[in-house]
Amino acid sequence: MHKLKYLTISIVLAISFSLAGISFDVSARPLAATSPTLGDADSYSVLAGSKVTNTGTTTMPGDLGVSPSIGVPPHVTGDPSVGPPGSIHDADPNAALAQAADTDAFGVLDQNCTTDYGGGTQDLTLVSPLGPGVYCAGAFGLSGNLTLKGSSGVWIFKSASELKTSSGSSVTGGDPCNVWWRVVSSATLQTTTKFIGNILALTSISLMTGARLNGRALAQTGEVSMDSNIISGPICAEKPKPKPTSKPKSTNVPSSSEQTATALASLGGLPGLPSTGGGAPIQDEDFPWSLVFVGGLCAMALVLGVRALRRTDRQRP
Repeated sequence: MHKLKYLTISIVLAISFSLAGISFDVSARPLAATSPTLGDADSYSVLAGSKVTNTGTTTMPGDLGVSPSIGVPPHVTGDPSVGPPGSIHDADPNAALAQAADTDAFGVLDQNCTTDYGGGTQDLTLVSPLGPGVYCAGAFGLSGNLTLKGSSGVWIFKSASELKTSSGSSVTGGDPCNVWWRVVSSATLQTTTKFIGNILALTSISLMTGARLNGRALAQTGEVSMDSNIISGPICAEKPKPKPTSKPKSTNVPSSSEQTATALASLGGLPGLPSTGGGAPIQDEDFPWSLVFVGGLCAMALVLGVRALRRTDRQRP
């Protein structure tokens, strides 16, 4: 009987440790990268903290702004072609709101690394292609082409210092609306670079002769310099809203769907409900069903062990 007791206890403990191990693995999984909301900066193609200088013919569809600016106006020189629909905002309230939103987005992009290349300079061409994730390095370089795998997901590149491309380099693939470059110092796109994504630099951004950017150039404190560049998009379409369906009006008792809607409205503060606009879902496709399965095995082992003990006690003389 003692051997049977020890066997049962051993089974329960083994399954319990397995359950704890699975739980640890689930909690330790890195979260997926998340795009920030640009808010008042969403309409901007170029935003600088001190000034904007341009040489040659540079075009962009969105707004161009400077805030807070340094020195006397004008803070935008070189007559870049802005819009339509964009316009120039030189140290005005619109640009100030955009700069505040840019600062907030810069903070949101400081997410946990899914891949960390260390404190040196990482040439992204050498690790191409890359799927969605948060990539971190002391600095990023680009000597050739970087391919972003897939059309969905979010790519965040966090540089602790600079971002610098080589002449003729390129970034292809991915969705420009969900590609983000968080640069703690300055970003430089060398001549004829073809680049994708939103560049958010703490200090300055330089677009050298003929560089093309499918995204935004947003600098917080320093200058944005341009030279015969083409800045396009990104044009990020909003998700289509479901069309309302007509329902016959009820004069007496509310329908079950209306009762459900009322109940959900009263629980608007709970996470995961569509009406809250935030919070994590209570259960999703990543729900750890393995925990439920192992927990069930543990319960079965306990029940079978108790039954075996009872039968052993009954057979004793």
